[in-house]
Amino acid sequence: MRLRQRNITQALLAIIVILLINIILSSSFFRIDLTSDRRYTINSVSRKTVRQLDDIVYVKIYMDGEMPVEFKKLRRSIKETLDELQIYAHQNLQYDFINPMSGNENERAAFFTELAGKGIEPFTIQINDDEGGATQRNIFPAAVITYKGKEKSVNFFKYNDRLSPEENINLAYQNIEFELISTIKLLSRTDFPDIAFIDGHGELNFYETGDLENELSQFYKVNHVTLGGNVGILNEYRAVIVAKPQTAWNEYDKLVIDQYIMNGGNVAWFIDEVNVHEDSLANGEITYAVQNMHNLDDLLFRYGARINADLIQDLQCTYIPVNIAAAGLQPNFQLEPWLYYSLLFTNSDNIISKGINHVKAQYASSLDFVGSAKSNVQKIPLLQTSERVKITKAPSVISLSQINDKITEIDFNRSRKTVAAIFEGNFESGFKNRILTRYNNGIPFDFVAESKPAKMFIASDGDIIRNDVIRRADRTIPLPLGYDKYLHRTFGNKDFVKNVILYLTDDSGLLEIHSRDMSLRLLDKEMVVINRNRIILINTLAPPVIIMIFGIIFTVVRKKANTGKSKQ
Repeated sequence: MRLRQRNITQALLAIIVILLINIILSSSFFRIDLTSDRRYTINSVSRKTVRQLDDIVYVKIYMDGEMPVEFKKLRRSIKETLDELQIYAHQNLQYDFINPMSGNENERAAFFTELAGKGIEPFTIQINDDEGGATQRNIFPAAVITYKGKEKSVNFFKYNDRLSPEENINLAYQNIEFELISTIKLLSRTDFPDIAFIDGHGELNFYETGDLENELSQFYKVNHVTLGGNVGILNEYRAVIVAKPQTAWNEYDKLVIDQYIMNGGNVAWFIDEVNVHEDSLANGEITYAVQNMHNLDDLLFRYGARINADLIQDLQCTYIPVNIAAAGLQPNFQLEPWLYYSLLFTNSDNIISKGINHVKAQYASSLDFVGSAKSNVQKIPLLQTSERVKITKAPSVISLSQINDKITEIDFNRSRKTVAAIFEGNFESGFKNRILTRYNNGIPFDFVAESKPAKMFIASDGDIIRNDVIRRADRTIPLPLGYDKYLHRTFGNKDFVKNVILYLTDDSGLLEIHSRDMSLRLLDKEMVVINRNRIILINTLAPPVIIMIFGIIFTVVRKKANTGKSKQ
């Protein structure tokens, strides 16, 4: 009787404890991620973004149906991320997976055209069968996100030829949350920060930066500003861009941008230190590389950078068409490596450049860090050459005949050269200890000698931000930034520059999501092949054997417990 009462009491206490736990947990929410790389932990910026949604975000992912196992895993990761985001979105996030290969051939062709109109292109893979044959299949690792009548496409898989196939897939895993949240944030934002391209010193025109400006206009209000020596004219802008000036800056405009920086403004400088006119090369003639007299060297030097008056020749380069036919014969154009067109390596340890493909440069110069080691400015390289480069001082002669020059290890033995870097901290004014009464059109202003915390990007090649154009009789069409019209490939210029501008302007921490680093855990393929039968046997027999052992132990323990109770 006493034992029965005790059992009833214990049962009641257990019920009460369970009820109390449920009451406490129903009023709070938490999730535990036990993975070492926190792959199921949603960033605080992401949680805040989806919690603030006041309407439904609808995501259509075109990754249903048959596909290789790697892309099935990517599909599963996208679904897991969306499931996690749904928890915080309070029913304001919905999604569907769609099979783009369904329907007949005509329906698929029409659907592919529709997707192409949304900026979604297929990724073509080759699948080998057991009989030695191979077939090609189109995969669409992409989505379209819709919010309040606005929509934007997302490409989850961006092939980087610097990485192995496994690393490319892993990079896609890492960027799922960033791609989703950055797009949702774009579609749901109501305020657009102002940024400005500086005009008036021979900078690139709208067509030459058109592709980037069209992309940035989705995130910002993009303006063009002529300084006119007016201090304070840039104060309303979150960041300004100096895109390849070709004429000298006067001291009045230099003071304007200097004081903008001193008041916490952020600047992206894309500077050609050496000018090369390629029109002469196209006609088979020589051209001269001469120093660009932009008059910004003293300002940049004070901020911690020196762009050298030289040109980099890099064995890691792209190609140009060259007529190899003898004089008087039918032209025969072949693609030949042009060492002045460097393919720059991105810093994989920095959130701005992490995972981005090679960035194409044209006639880049080397960039050095200057200033005291005790400076309050942090300097981080973002773009660098390969280790096999040759440096030529300007002025110098350039000719297409250099393609035939013999390449020797002695000539190309320089270490990596920095071409672009980020600078962050408290900068010293380039006009410190100068008399300024004649500046700002004679209007008094409050001069600042040392900056508030500011950020600056400096690149020693203006062409990093320049897109090629197609000129027709009726219009000029900008090509995609980073697109190589000879190789028909797109390099990482646009993604890189977008991340630079986002870093300079973002105060929400969105780019931190991009810093996620998931461990790549690969199987030893050789070991798997050798031990295939043993692995199959273990995976087949181990689970039922473990369950049987657990059942036996449980039965024995239970019998002993019942025996002890009966003796009492």
